[in-house]
Amino acid sequence: MNSPIDSSVKITKPFSSDTDKEKQDLILNADLYRDKLETQWTGLKSDAGDYGKKALVIGGAIATSYLLMNALLPKPKKPKPVFDEYALRPVEVEVKPKKSKQFAVGKAVQSLAWTIALEWARQRLKHLVADDQKPNENSGS
Repeated sequence: MNSPIDSSVKITKPFSSDTDKEKQDLILNADLYRDKLETQWTGLKSDAGDYGKKALVIGGAIATSYLLMNALLPKPKKPKPVFDEYALRPVEVEVKPKKSKQFAVGKAVQSLAWTIALEWARQRLKHLVADDQKPNENSGS
């Protein structure tokens, strides 16, 4: 009835193993991952800053060209309302604009300036997209 005890099985108390070594390993792994995340975060912040600066330069160039065109080119004249003596309401009179070569040249210059500014902005955006699609040499992944 009595069976012999199997000596190959070790009987240990639950949770009696050394957990300090496992704890140290987990802390080292957590520090390693934290360092990797911090380097990636730093890279993302620097990339965002670079893209923001480039976007500000492009926006500034477009805004400057717009303001210059508005300042330098003549503005179209709007018809002024003519008042009728008997009725106190304005009567609109159709005013035909004078045909002048000066306005045509101004509009052509404005059109050319806008075309150049938009083409420059398009090229900058095209280069930004192409640079964004290239693999980043700085990242370790």
